[in-house]
Amino acid sequence: MAKLNSCFQRLFVFFNLLFAIVGGVIIGLGLLGQFAYNDSTSEFENQTKGFLGMYLVGGITMAMSLLGAYGAHGGKRIPLIVFLVACFICCFGLLRLAVPTAMYRSEMKQFVEAKFREALPLNEASPDVRQFTERIQLNLKCCGLFSYTDWGNNVPDSCLCQGEEDQMEGTCLNIQYRLLFLSEYRMTGHQKLIYKQTCFPILEGYLAKALDIVLGVSFGFAALALLGAVMSAVLLAQLRSSTVAVPVVFSVSSHPSTFDFSSHPPKYSKLYDEPEKPEK
Repeated sequence: MAKLNSCFQRLFVFFNLLFAIVGGVIIGLGLLGQFAYNDSTSEFENQTKGFLGMYLVGGITMAMSLLGAYGAHGGKRIPLIVFLVACFICCFGLLRLAVPTAMYRSEMKQFVEAKFREALPLNEASPDVRQFTERIQLNLKCCGLFSYTDWGNNVPDSCLCQGEEDQMEGTCLNIQYRLLFLSEYRMTGHQKLIYKQTCFPILEGYLAKALDIVLGVSFGFAALALLGAVMSAVLLAQLRSSTVAVPVVFSVSSHPSTFDFSSHPPKYSKLYDEPEKPEK
């Protein structure tokens, strides 16, 4: 094994072990989410692709990190080369995803808004769209995508303010009963109390936060992948420079068919002239 700079080597190993832990955390979060959605079959089916993506990202992160740590700790060239190539591929892929997302962010918002407007009016939309919208209204305490009139004259019960706390906070709106075809439940005179806030602005805010997280994670991981590639290249350069050729001495002994290979240089012997004997 070739000698490496011990400080830099330990830093590189720590760097990779840290990211191996991050990969394990991503896999653990995916497992936790899978168990959380396990009770609802429909919700679990909708989230399957997200869980698979988390497993894939976490597994790749962990495998790359352990490979880099093994190569640095053992001074192995092949694992370090594989790690270097994988880091460059990951960096390119993440930038390929993040840069267009950042450039066309406003266009993406307009595209999402246009898709939501295609579902209007909600009272004439498909049952799946109506159920999805009503679930959003119950969870986010809002009514309609852009206005409560998105439901026409069939404003559902999910738009109604739930409890006195919502009414005290000023989040409710009185609308005329003649616009509605609802039961007598929660009627106040000839008016109904529905949520004032519409749903699309809330969804748009969540979308903006999700894009911020995706961009931050993508650029962050791309920078770290590039840093890992540079560190791997430095280690490979150290391995190459620290490899010194050892001289091999080939000598032939006096015995026939006997050869002696030695990795150590021969010992030098001091040469001197024997004194001449005086003539008698």
